[in-house]
Amino acid sequence: MLKYLEKIIAVFVIGIIFLFLIKGLTTNWSKIPFNELHFNVLPLIISFFFLMIHFLNYTKSWQEIMTGLKERLSFSQSFWILSTTQIAKYVPGRIWYMVGRVYVGKKQRMDSRNLTVSMFLESGLLILSSSVIFLISTVIIGNYNLRYLLITLILLIIVVIVMQPGILMKILNVFLKIMKKETVALSLSYLQILKVVIYFFGLWIAQIIGFFFLINAIYPLPLSGLPNLAAAYTLSWITGFIVLFAPGGLGVREGMMTLMLSPILPTPLAIAISFITRVWITLFEVAIFFVGLAIRKRQQPS
Repeated sequence: MLKYLEKIIAVFVIGIIFLFLIKGLTTNWSKIPFNELHFNVLPLIISFFFLMIHFLNYTKSWQEIMTGLKERLSFSQSFWILSTTQIAKYVPGRIWYMVGRVYVGKKQRMDSRNLTVSMFLESGLLILSSSVIFLISTVIIGNYNLRYLLITLILLIIVVIVMQPGILMKILNVFLKIMKKETVALSLSYLQILKVVIYFFGLWIAQIIGFFFLINAIYPLPLSGLPNLAAAYTLSWITGFIVLFAPGGLGVREGMMTLMLSPILPTPLAIAISFITRVWITLFEVAIFFVGLAIRKRQQPS
C-alpha cells in the first residue's frame, strides 16, 4: 500500500511541476522573441558531437574505476554495458540502473561487490564534480561574495581530502554496511582516483558545451552566457539526481533549469529550452543504447 502511495505522490508532484511550466509557457507566449528565433542544423549536430564526447569520458571513467578495482574491462565492454543499462534510470528510484549494471556485469564475470563499489564511486564523483563546476560558475557569473567563495574553496578541499584512498574506502564501507553488503578493500591509488576525477570534469564540460550549441541552434546566445548555462545545467542535474521519486529527474530537472535560465533568457523560452534539453538527452541515450547493443552483438556472436 505504501509503495503505491509513494508512486501516486511522485506522479502528483511531477504533474504539478509540469502544469506550472506549461502554464508559464502559455501565459507568457507573447514574450517569446520569435524574430530572434532560428533553426540552424550545424550547431545541433555539434551539440550531439559533444554529447558523444561526454559519453566517451563517462565510458573511460568507469573503465578506469573497474581496472583500479582489479577487474578486466575493455573500453568497448564499458561502452556497451553503460549504454544498455543507463536507460533504467527512467524508472523511479536510483536503484534500477544499478541493479541492471550489476546483473550485466556479473554475466561478464565481474565481482558484484566491485560493481557496487564502482557505482558508489561514480555517483559520489558525479555529485562532487558537478557541485564544483556549479559553484565556480556562480563565482564567474558575478557572485563574488564571501559565501560563494568560501563554499567553493571548502568543497574543493573536501574533494581533495575525500579522494585519499583510505578515507574514500571508509566512506564506501559505511554505505556498504548500511546496504548490508560486505566491506571492501579499495585498491585504487590516489593517482588513479585523480585520473578518474579528470574524466568526470571532462564529461561535464562536454555536456555544457553541447548544451550551449543546442541553444544556439534555435536562439543566439553569446559565449558570455556560458557560466550561466554551466550553473543551470549542473544544478538541475544535481536536483534531479537527489530527488529519488522522479525517474531521470523528470519534471524536477526541468523546473530547476527554467529557474536558472530565466536571468539570461525570456521565461517562456527558458521553459521551452528545458523541455528541448530533455528530448535532446533522451534521443542521444536511445541512439547510444542501440549502438551499445550493436557492439555487444559484435563482441558476443550467437
